Amino acid sequence: MRDFSPLIHTLIESHVAVINNNMLCMNILSTGHPGMHMERRVEPLRQMKRRPSSPSARLLRAVAAERNGLRRRRDALLKRRRRMQTQLDELDGAIAELDERLALIGRLGDEDPAPSRQSAEPESETSPERGAPVLSGPAIRAAAVKALLAHPQRPQALHYRRWFDLLKKAGYDVAGRDPLAVFLTQLSRSPLVHRSTQSGVYELDLQAPTRLRQQLEDLQAQLRKLTASASSSTADLGSIRSQRTALNLEINKVEKALQEAQETLHQDPQTPGLAAAS
Repeated sequence: MRDFSPLIHTLIESHVAVINNNMLCMNILSTGHPGMHMERRVEPLRQMKRRPSSPSARLLRAVAAERNGLRRRRDALLKRRRRMQTQLDELDGAIAELDERLALIGRLGDEDPAPSRQSAEPESETSPERGAPVLSGPAIRAAAVKALLAHPQRPQALHYRRWFDLLKKAGYDVAGRDPLAVFLTQLSRSPLVHRSTQSGVYELDLQAPTRLRQQLEDLQAQLRKLTASASSSTADLGSIRSQRTALNLEINKVEKALQEAQETLHQDPQTPGLAAAS
C-alpha cells in the first residue's frame, strides 16, 4: 500500500475506522450493560448478521482515479520500452552487418583457413569459471546449430542474442574478449545459417547441403568446359587461366562449406533433409 497516493491512504483508514466502531458497538450489545445482574445461566445469544460495509462514493472515486493513473503510467512505460527495443534492434542489425563484412574480409584474407579435414565437433578446452567447454572457430558454428536443433520447439529462426543464450544453456562458452561478437561472426559464417529479413534474426537452412552439392556440380561442369576450350587454337590462354583460378577457388570454398554442413548434421537423424545431405 505504500505506493498508493495519500488520499487513498486517508480514505482507506477512515473506512477501516468505521468498521472497527461498528464492531465495538456489536460487542457492547452482545455482553449487556455494565452493572446489570447476570444470571448464572445465560441463554445462548442468537448469531447476529452484520451487513457488509460498503465503501463510500469518495473512496470509490479515489480508487478509480488511482487505477487510471497507474494504467497511464504503465502504458507510458510500455511505449518507452518499445521505442528502446526498436533502437536496440537497429543497433543489433548494424553490428551484425559490420560483423558480416568483417567475416567476408577475413575470408578474403584467409584469416580463418580450414584444414582439408577440419572437424566441426566442439573443441575440448574448458572455461575456468564454469568448467564448460570453450569453443572457437567452426566449433562455435557447429555447436550453435546443434543447440538449436536440440531445442524442444525446434525453431527455424532466432535472434542471435537468444541463440547465444541457448548455446550457453547447452553448456558451452565462447572464446574471445567479446564472446557475443565472436559468436555472431561465426554464426554468420555458417553454411547452414543465413540472415532473415528481421533485424538481428538468423534462420536455419537445412536444405543447404542439397543446394551446395548442386552448386558444386555446376562449378565443376564450368571448369570442365573451360579446360576443354583451352585446346582450341584461338583460345585466350591468359583469360582461361584466370577463369580457371577463380573457379578453383570457388570450388574449394563450396567444398569446405558442404563438408562442414554434412559434419554438423550427420549426428541428428531426425533432421529433415539429412538423408540428402549425407
